[in-house]
Amino acid sequence: MLQKLSFTTVLAAVIQKVEENTGLRCYDSVPVNAPMPYYHAEMLGSIPEKSKTMMKDRYQSVIHVHATGPESVQLFEAVHKLEEALTEDIELPGDYEVTLQIPNGVSQIINEVDGTKHGVIGFDFVVFSGYKMKI
Repeated sequence: MLQKLSFTTVLAAVIQKVEENTGLRCYDSVPVNAPMPYYHAEMLGSIPEKSKTMMKDRYQSVIHVHATGPESVQLFEAVHKLEEALTEDIELPGDYEVTLQIPNGVSQIINEVDGTKHGVIGFDFVVFSGYKMKI
């Protein structure tokens, strides 16, 4: 049986998949004056997923989409790219396996004071780490 996977490993896999499949940068910590559009991924937490036979955890994440311009076109294009990018499962090390990867939809679209747009999209990743054993 494997240990529970660190949230940092899941976050790194999310960032890698987003950058590979969108061609845009994805940060865990956004540098000052980062060129837009870009993504900012963060983990909200993880909770055990109920199963009688398997050890599984649900990692809850949000990805922020930042885009320029007063119109929403660039933001919506970046959101679409993100949703398409994460139709492909993230890749985890060793024997860990993603059993469910689902978007929770756009929860917010914010008009920032500087005239840029900011969208927030939630994603859940259920990770299998081993089978339960009875002795």
